[in-house]
Amino acid sequence: MSTRTLPAHLRDMRRQIEVHARAYGLDFWDVVFEVLGFDEMNMVAAYGGFPNRYPHWRFGMEYERLAKGYEYGLSKIYEMVVNNDPSYAYLLESNMDVDQKLVMAHVFGHVDFFKNNYMFQPTNRKMMDQMANHATRVRRYQDRFGVEVVEEFVDRCLSIENLIDYHSPFVRSAASPPGSAPGGSTCPTTSTRPRSWQRSSDASTPRPRASGRSRRSRSGT
Repeated sequence: MSTRTLPAHLRDMRRQIEVHARAYGLDFWDVVFEVLGFDEMNMVAAYGGFPNRYPHWRFGMEYERLAKGYEYGLSKIYEMVVNNDPSYAYLLESNMDVDQKLVMAHVFGHVDFFKNNYMFQPTNRKMMDQMANHATRVRRYQDRFGVEVVEEFVDRCLSIENLIDYHSPFVRSAASPPGSAPGGSTCPTTSTRPRSWQRSSDASTPRPRASGRSRRSRSGT
């Protein structure tokens, strides 16, 4: 996938928008904007908003769904932004300049939220590196055990993904005293921090994710 840095006129817009955003009191990390074509945008979106993921057939299936939606005029992804430090944001090349202005302003708002929201404090701010490391590890396993064996194992893991209650470590029974951890053991109250959540929005119904990326799209019926 080839990424392109901002052209001169978009760099000027970015600087102006950043000045206005900070003047309004927003506090955000540095944002790296990159411009992608619609096909490249769909590729990144199929990976869940990250440019590098482990090899698996479901990413290709998601890409086909997104590509067909764009081709038939049912959906369009205007931007994606990753909860990373520095944050990475992808702009759609075919956007008009007024769209790019709105998207960049929107991205700065996202990154301010990522940095300062309480529920996002425990998230990994180097998740793009982590995703790349995970991809390398899975490829090593494929080389060692074979593609089919690893893919079958990943399929089984993903089949129960939607059964995992991400809130369960922080749920206390009514009989638990204040400051106690789930299961009855005691621990300082400050140690029980909520896990970060991010809602994705695409052509389907929005759903909660335990990742830190955000995707803004338009869908039609």
